[in-house]
Amino acid sequence: MSARTAHARRARPVFVEVAPWRVMAQGPDRVAGSIPGAVLTSVRADFAGRPTASSGHLPLPELGAVHAGMLAHGVGPADDLVLYTRRIEELSSAARAWFVLTWAGFRSVRVLDGGLPAWSRAGGPTGPPRETRPTAPAEGGSPAAPLLPTEGGRRVLRAAEVLEVADFGTLLDSRPVSAYNGASDDPRTGHVPHAVHANSAELVAPDGLLRSPTEMRKWFLSRRAIGGHEVGAYCGGGVSSALLVFAGALLGQQVGLFVDSWSAWARDESLPVERGTALTRSAAVDTDCA
Repeated sequence: MSARTAHARRARPVFVEVAPWRVMAQGPDRVAGSIPGAVLTSVRADFAGRPTASSGHLPLPELGAVHAGMLAHGVGPADDLVLYTRRIEELSSAARAWFVLTWAGFRSVRVLDGGLPAWSRAGGPTGPPRETRPTAPAEGGSPAAPLLPTEGGRRVLRAAEVLEVADFGTLLDSRPVSAYNGASDDPRTGHVPHAVHANSAELVAPDGLLRSPTEMRKWFLSRRAIGGHEVGAYCGGGVSSALLVFAGALLGQQVGLFVDSWSAWARDESLPVERGTALTRSAAVDTDCA
């Protein structure tokens, strides 16, 4: 949703501010305050589960926990939600929240293009966020049963499926190129064999807005990530790669997310690792890219 549209419809949706799991840029925020009445959430507390010995550092939360957590913020699965971040560098955190909420069956979830800076440029007011208190469960002691993901739910990749996607489809690695290439003196750095480097930060223009649909489609096509074959994505912990899933959805391309990502893959000594620049098949020989 553009900031201009969000401002025009500001009385209807519930605005949800998403704090990143780590600081993405130094210095003070460009805009003070929040969208008035916004719900304050964070990737770590609301859109990730508790890490285990075999998971990544930001695993997918339990389905019921997503609904209970949002209910505690006064938000339900039928609400019209608009997610945003305070900084343009943190857009992927809003995409991670979008992925988790739509996976969990929330019906209307959009992302504010350009985040809070774009809202401010469009003349949107800023002020205090919503003061929310945990919602008491219904009599009987438990919250309402969550909706199950529908056919519109997101594709979640498990470690056992990742190599198959890399071998027979396209697996996108959205980390910086230095992480993708790995270090010659550390055998557990690098990338999943045959994964294609695809830093999701390249999808954001200098003004903080997503690039045009035409630009994004060209970007995906150049990485053989548009077509009838299966496409997947990963990063360090399933945040920056969530932006690839979101952008793919805007283009009508399903992209599965390996949520546990490299933070789980590198720790499992039984899983293969490739270092340096990967050789990938040319899109010229793939009829499903046409």
